[in-house]
Amino acid sequence: MSNDLLEPFQRLLDDVSPPEAVRRTENEDGAPAIWAALRDSGFVDALVSEEHGGAGLSPAEMAPLLIAAGRHLLPLPFGETMAARAIAAGAGHRLEDAGPVLLWPLDREGRARSIVPPIRGGADLALVQQAGRATLRRVVAGGRDGFGFVTAALDTGSAPIASFELAEDSLLYWAAALTVAAMAGAMAGVLDMSIAYVNERQQFGRPLGKFQAIQQQISVMAERVAMASVAAQGVLARPLPGPAALDVAVAKPVIDAGASIVCAAGHAAFGAIGITAEHDLSLFTRRLKRGLLAFGGAQPWAKALGRARLAQAGGTSVDFIRALQHG
Repeated sequence: MSNDLLEPFQRLLDDVSPPEAVRRTENEDGAPAIWAALRDSGFVDALVSEEHGGAGLSPAEMAPLLIAAGRHLLPLPFGETMAARAIAAGAGHRLEDAGPVLLWPLDREGRARSIVPPIRGGADLALVQQAGRATLRRVVAGGRDGFGFVTAALDTGSAPIASFELAEDSLLYWAAALTVAAMAGAMAGVLDMSIAYVNERQQFGRPLGKFQAIQQQISVMAERVAMASVAAQGVLARPLPGPAALDVAVAKPVIDAGASIVCAAGHAAFGAIGITAEHDLSLFTRRLKRGLLAFGGAQPWAKALGRARLAQAGGTSVDFIRALQHG
C-alpha cells in the first residue's frame, strides 16, 4: 500500500515544497499554504485509527512517505503532526481542527530532551510529555538558531489545551525516529544533487564524475544513503503505539555517522559554491547537521544499545538482534 501512497504524496511534495517555498517558510512566510495542502490531502490522519476517523495505517506503511518528506525538505512538522494526532486520538482527544503540531519530550525535571529546540515550521501547538503525562500546549516563535531556523518556544502564559496519560518516553522515541526518517531523506537529496553536479561540471575537459576519486566519494555516499534508508524503515517498523528505545538506539547512531560522511562528501563535490546560503545544498546540510543534535546524539543511544546487549543473559549477538526484531 505504501507504494500506492508514495507516488501521489511525492507529487504533492513537488507542488508544495520546492526550494523557494522551503526558504520562504524558514523566514516565517508560506507555511499556511503548505499546511492547507497537507491537511486537505488527508495524509496527516494516516496513523489515526479508522474508528477515530483516520486511515488506520501503520508507521511502517508511512515510512517511505516520511523519508520522501525529508528528501523534499518539507518545512512543516508533517510526521510529528501525524504522530501527535494518532497519540491524541488514542487518548480520546481529536486534533482534526488543529494546525501543525510539534513533539516536545521533557525529562522528569522539565528539561528538553534535545540539544536543539524544535523548528517552529508554522506550528502553534506542541504535544509535550513529562514523565507519564502528555499535554497539548501552545507555542510561539523563539529566536533564530545558529543553523538559520526560527525555533519554537512553549507559551508559558497559556494553560494546557488537553492532558492525558502516555507511556513514559513515548514522545522521545517518536521524535527521534522521525528525525532519523527526515535525515535519511535529506541524505538521499544530497546524493542526488551531487551525482547530477559531478556529471555536468567539466574539469580538464571531462565531467568530474569521470574522475576515480569523485566516483569513490559518490560510492561511499550511496552506501551511506542505503544504510540510512534501512535504518529509517527499521526504526518505524513497530506497529502503534510506535517506536521503542532500542529501535532508536540502533537507528540514530547509523544515521548520525552517515549524515556526517554525506555532508562532507557533498561539500567536497560542490566545492566553495556549496557553502553559500544561496545554493540549495545548504538547505540539506544545515538540516542534517542540526539533526545530529536532535533528540540524542549517536553516543548516548549507542551506550543504551550496548547496555541492553550486556544485560542479555546468554545467547549470541545474533540472538539479541533477532529478539529486537521480534520484540
